[in-house]
Amino acid sequence: MENKISSLTCQNCGICCRDFPFVELNEDEIIALEQFTKLDRQAFTNPMGPSYADGYFLKSKENGDCLFLKVDKGFFSCGVYEARAGICRNYPVNEHHWKWCNENRVK
Repeated sequence: MENKISSLTCQNCGICCRDFPFVELNEDEIIALEQFTKLDRQAFTNPMGPSYADGYFLKSKENGDCLFLKVDKGFFSCGVYEARAGICRNYPVNEHHWKWCNENRVK
């Protein structure tokens, strides 16, 4: 599938980082975030199952925003851009993501 959203069309609306609760993290992504943020993984992850051995999701704020989403004068940015997860680097990764971004981003 062609990636129809690019940095040229990104409006910094943050819709891709809001109310998106299941951002899976692999071990390499967790290590990169630990090194970048100087936080322990438990500060920014939730277990996918009964134990952390089952895998990890990125934590969200109480309002559903990504834990690392920054807001400045109505514009959104990633607080861990250099160490962001693969799904974030490649967003939108499927037709559902593309549709969500296209329908909700600032016009």
